[in-house]
Amino acid sequence: MIAQIIVADDDEDIANLLSQYLSSRQHRIIVVYDGFQLAQKAAEHQPHLIITDVQMPGAYGSSVYQILQKDPKTKGIPMLFISAHPLEQIKNIIPNDPKTRFIQKPINFPALEKYIAELLPLGGYVP
Repeated sequence: MIAQIIVADDDEDIANLLSQYLSSRQHRIIVVYDGFQLAQKAAEHQPHLIITDVQMPGAYGSSVYQILQKDPKTKGIPMLFISAHPLEQIKNIIPNDPKTRFIQKPINFPALEKYIAELLPLGGYVP
């Protein structure tokens, strides 16, 4: 499975860790560090998946989700939300949608792989 994935996190260490991990799995990665960049790059590249921190400068990942849902070009992009906060604390801002998943930090990489497979059942991008 190869996909084009946007990784969005204001913590550069986490963004780089995810980017390196996903690149080692042959995915094509675009890294951004705030919600404004996320919305812009999602519209520009129309990735197969977005992995985003919930709380970021500029706009929360959940707010960007709402923006992307209004654009026909980005409406169907699945999103995997990540946060240091437990889901119970932030579940009111995570969209309840079959195209979304949540992982709490620190990242559990087997769970990450499972969610990617669920969100990209057709495999994403094949060059």
